[in-house]
Amino acid sequence: MIKNYWNKFYKKKKLINKLNFPSQFSVFVLGEKENENTLIEFGCGNGRDAFFFSSYFKKVYAFDKSTIAIKYNYSKYKKIKNLKFYQQDINNSLPNYNFFNDKKLIYARFFMHTLTNKEISKFCELVSSILKKKERLFVEYRSNRDRLRKKTYNNHYRNYLTPSKVVKLFENYSFKLIYGINGKGLAKYKKEDAIVTRQIFIKR
Repeated sequence: MIKNYWNKFYKKKKLINKLNFPSQFSVFVLGEKENENTLIEFGCGNGRDAFFFSSYFKKVYAFDKSTIAIKYNYSKYKKIKNLKFYQQDINNSLPNYNFFNDKKLIYARFFMHTLTNKEISKFCELVSSILKKKERLFVEYRSNRDRLRKKTYNNHYRNYLTPSKVVKLFENYSFKLIYGINGKGLAKYKKEDAIVTRQIFIKR
């Protein structure tokens, strides 16, 4: 199971602690912040971006399907009152959190390409149910052009996505693309310079 894979991955503390600085994408998203007071992250991993955002948003909710990652983050960041971590599988119903009436945005870095096509459709449905009109979704994922390139972590499951197909899918859930870029230099890590897609969608 994919969930078990990620639990094993995050059990390796060296891998969790190795990346403790914010991603390039999180800094980009902060530069796009408007009047939102709440950020919701899907696929938070070791919590580094959620922690970064907690200095700039009144409330940060961070979700991941890995119980190991969530336990680690809960312990490490428990003193930060505006930062909450929850174990959540998008295949399951989302509980009634207190963010639905907030001014919010959704953030998902390197999350969508960990999902099956069926799960991506569920994710689209989920974020559409959370966001109100004119609220935004920020996503970054590996594009189909990255499929054959060398990877730092070779064993990860990756669903290499075609940007134009992602746009059409989100359009079916009342979203409009307002920004998009695809290429290298967006998520470089040491020798690996992945070809990724960055997109911003707004709820219509």
